[in-house]
Amino acid sequence: MNENRFYNFKKTITNKEYGKYWTAAKKTFDIDFKNNSFVNKGSRNYFPEIYDPKFDDNDLLDVNFENNEDKKILKLGTKNLCLLKKSKNRTLIYAQDYLKSIDSCLKEKDIVCEVGSGSGLLSALINEKKKTTNILIDIPDVLLTAISLIFTLFPNKVFLLPNEIKELSLPINFNQYDFIFLTPDMTHYVQNESVKLGINTQSFMEMDMIEVDNYLNYFEKIILDKGYFFCSNRIRKRHYFFEYKFYLLKNFKKVFLKKNQFFYSSPNLSSMLDFLLKKDMNLNKKSINFSFFEKIIILSKFKPKEFLRWLIWDFQRLFKKINTMNNIFS
Repeated sequence: MNENRFYNFKKTITNKEYGKYWTAAKKTFDIDFKNNSFVNKGSRNYFPEIYDPKFDDNDLLDVNFENNEDKKILKLGTKNLCLLKKSKNRTLIYAQDYLKSIDSCLKEKDIVCEVGSGSGLLSALINEKKKTTNILIDIPDVLLTAISLIFTLFPNKVFLLPNEIKELSLPINFNQYDFIFLTPDMTHYVQNESVKLGINTQSFMEMDMIEVDNYLNYFEKIILDKGYFFCSNRIRKRHYFFEYKFYLLKNFKKVFLKKNQFFYSSPNLSSMLDFLLKKDMNLNKKSINFSFFEKIIILSKFKPKEFLRWLIWDFQRLFKKINTMNNIFS
């Protein structure tokens, strides 16, 4: 049944473009769902491994930080998951780190909306622990990843896929589902002031800035009073972190802004900032802003090697511009 649903949605995917970065990156995804399990056939792999007793523990990373007996396996839904050391994928680890940061923001039956959900692992962990309703929004090619993974982990949960929405009466009662999957052009199906926690991790940094602006406006509308917004993105990738227009989030106050310790302590991973905000309608439309000194502090949270790499890149780009101008006027 879920296999048919997967393919029915996959057949509806078109070549519509979603921003400069993902117009190119979506070609690296090729996802299948066979025998009730996800299958990755693309060059990019967001999936953890399903544990096999034949695996050598010496080849596995620690992924379970709450069980001292077996740290190599994390049970999620109906599956035991693990990570091979040779894999570059660390989502199963840092998604748990994210959950610790937002755990106190949620209770059972809350609605959570994650934009740029990627593998879907964070939403899966939240649903497993908090029994929430989870809305996952992503471009169709990547959404297949989350659908196939969550179908694999939770075969008996209640799902709603993008192509199935047209069959429903409006407005949709999202509370009757465990997981709702939406493409970016379907965000209007989420009612204003219905979401307890909005999430974006590691995808604002890859979007066109106009897309980021639109999603910040979107979160401002759908998050209910006393709800939260959690953002974790690189200090710099396509944009600087402080270039995001957080002031579009009216009536929100800062809970914390801090460097992500997992990414900061990992030599091969870039510096990441975790930002949690809480909505409070008593703030009379006060906006989130960063002072000049806060921006300087943010820049100081770069890893030294990473800062140097960006500095060299900026100088190289500057020299290219100067040479181009000299060639024009010479």
